[in-house]
Amino acid sequence: MKLADNRLELRPLTAAELALALENYAELEQSLGLKVTAAQTLLDDEEMRYAMQVRRAKVLQDEQNYPWLTNWAIIQQEEQRIIGFLILKGGPNEQGEVILGYVIDERYWGHGYATEAARQITAWIFKHPDARWVIADTEKDNTASHRVLQHLDAELYRETEDLLWWRIARPAST
Repeated sequence: MKLADNRLELRPLTAAELALALENYAELEQSLGLKVTAAQTLLDDEEMRYAMQVRRAKVLQDEQNYPWLTNWAIIQQEEQRIIGFLILKGGPNEQGEVILGYVIDERYWGHGYATEAARQITAWIFKHPDARWVIADTEKDNTASHRVLQHLDAELYRETEDLLWWRIARPAST
């Protein structure tokens, strides 16, 4: 399975691919048919590595529904390189909410990739009849992430001491 437009391709990673990402990033790139760079800068962050381990555990619990539980590789098509990940934390809950996270390699910031990838995955999410909201949280000082969500017509609906919570409503025509 994959989603694609002119610049980006999104691929949900299987449990085996998540394990490769953690153990041998170059082998993951090769298995996906990408340029082998082995520059796993996104996974140098312990928090991201932990998140990927959690996603892998969730996928192993329900491999049939893995696209809803995994990290999706964001592949820059021209360079054939992973430039980030989208993270889904399950299918629609009782309120029709799907939680989305994302991270882009800082070398690719400022080119609209996060907005484009989030727009693609949000359109895919809203194809599910029970999905009513896409939810994302951001740190209060992450203005770049705030702009991504504003470009997607997200509304700020909750605030905690450290985080802002955003939601994107299912389009009326979907």
